[in-house]
This record gives sequence, C-alpha cells and structure tokens, in this order.
Amino acid sequence: MGEIDVEELDLASATEADLRALFDLQVVWWTTAMPARELPDFNGWVQRLRVPDVHWGLPRFAVARDNGLIIGYASGYLPATENTHLVTGVVVVNERWRGRGVGSSLLCFGLRLANRETAEASWVPGGGAGEQWALRRGFAVANALTLQDLVLTDPLPEVGEVPSGYRLAQWTGRAPDDLLDAYVDALSAMNDQPLGDRSVNPFTYSRERVRQEEDELLAGGVDVWVVLALHGDEAAGVTVMHRSLARPSVGHQRHTGVLSAHRGKGLGRLIKAQLLRGLTGIEIVETETDSTNEHMRRINHSLGYTDRLVTVDLSARVADLKL
Repeated sequence: MGEIDVEELDLASATEADLRALFDLQVVWWTTAMPARELPDFNGWVQRLRVPDVHWGLPRFAVARDNGLIIGYASGYLPATENTHLVTGVVVVNERWRGRGVGSSLLCFGLRLANRETAEASWVPGGGAGEQWALRRGFAVANALTLQDLVLTDPLPEVGEVPSGYRLAQWTGRAPDDLLDAYVDALSAMNDQPLGDRSVNPFTYSRERVRQEEDELLAGGVDVWVVLALHGDEAAGVTVMHRSLARPSVGHQRHTGVLSAHRGKGLGRLIKAQLLRGLTGIEIVETETDSTNEHMRRINHSLGYTDRLVTVDLSARVADLKL
C-alpha cells in the first residue's frame, strides 16, 4: 500500500472507472449497513447522481486514493438557498484500508471544502462501528429512524371509506395544474414532522419549486405517484412515492402528512393504502419513520410493513469536532 492521496472528484468529468469504484464502495456499504435492500443498477445510479435535488443540490465527493485506486470517499450536500449553515453526508472506507486514518483524512478534507458551521450524517446503522467512529470524533446522536418495508402481495390492504366531506385525487408524474396549489399546501404540512435534535430547518414549497422538483425527478429517471386528500378544494393530506431506474422494483415511500385540522379521521392510513393500489411494477416498498412517531409506525404496521432496522442521524458543530 502506497501513500494515500485525498482530492475532490468532479462528477461531471469523472471517468467511468472512478464512478464504478464509487459505486462498488456504495454497494458494499449498502449491503452491510442496510441488508436485504435490492442493490441498484449502475447506469440508473449515475443518471440520478448527476441530477440536482431541488432542496439539497448536487452531491460533492472527496475521494481517497492508494496508487490511483479509490479506496474511500466522503460525500456531502451543501444546500444553496436554505440550510446554508449545514453540510450533510457520509464517509465510507474500504474495509482493507480501515484503521489507517483514511476516514479522518476524508472527513477533514470534506469539512474544509464545505466550509459550513454544522455537519450531519444520516442513515448510520444504530450501534454500529460507523456510529462509534463518529461519536469518538465529537458527533452526537440527533435523531433515530426506523426503516420499514412492505412486500406487495395479494390481497393489498383495504382502503376503507373516505370520510364525509373529503375526496381523494391521485396522479403519476406532474401534479395537475388545478391541484397544484393544494399540493403545495399539503407538502408544506411536512414541516411539523419530528426531527429530533437535527439542525435542518424546514424547506419551503412553492408552485415554482414543486415544478422544478418534478422536472429534476423526471430527468433523473424517477417515477412519482401521489395521492392527495382534499376537503372541498383545500388540501387535507398527501402521500408521495418514488421509484428510481436504479432499483425499478422498489418503491420509496416519501412524504406522508395530514394537515393538523384534518387529523384524527384516519386519512393517513387511507391515502397510503390508496397509493399502494395505484402502483405498477413495484414489488417492495421501503420507508423510514422517526422512531418516536408511534402513530405513523402503527399505521405502517396496519398496512403490513415490518421494521427492519434503526438508523441514526448524527450532528455536530464543526468547531467542536476532534479532527
């Protein structure tokens, strides 16, 4: 093993060899951190990687090389319009090179590159080696998520009756123009979801931002299903699911929320059950729920979801880290 070099990797000009090295490292991490997940397709992964997220932007990568070979990376998102105090990402090192300070070098390099006040990491398996490594460097556990999945089999969960005065609208892809304002209002209801001690500020939604996100998801090869609950013409609740070309048989249950004035009527379970009946080509649905959100976890269990594992979010002021 030679001298370890750390540098930023430009995704736009990265060679296929470097992208495949990154992909292989991510696959190993996914396999060990989140077993039983369907592994992604390389081409679909690259397509999604190169399309910015409307809130988080494009990921940036620092890589560690041994004689040119990528043996570890630090990836991070640097929001440009909201949460500009924050970098959120992950550090992954090939098992053969662990214990040599590669992870610490990547962390230091990435934080200097980011130049943000706060650093956070997500999807870290609770109680695992990655969490212990981060705690020793000054990170603290800010939140915990329970990852759940549902294998779709017949019969699908019953939807039940829509409460009097309510109706359901559903679509794939772009929101209909006449429902766009209600959709924006429903997505904004996500801002009261529990985040523990994370330092992420709620993202704002607007007609323009929703349309931008829809365009970016389309460019990234992501299919979208939406069920919107309405009371009259006003939003009452929403649930959204994504399916990436990288894993075409897996749906990722994204936002689910009910506006405060409409809670207690069973709308959360109703819209999630309705969404399952509109899916095509999906065999497994995955979701993550704040571990303190017993109500949503119970809803998921009633639909047939099972708990798979718990991950933690880690947070620290960069100035307080032991680097």
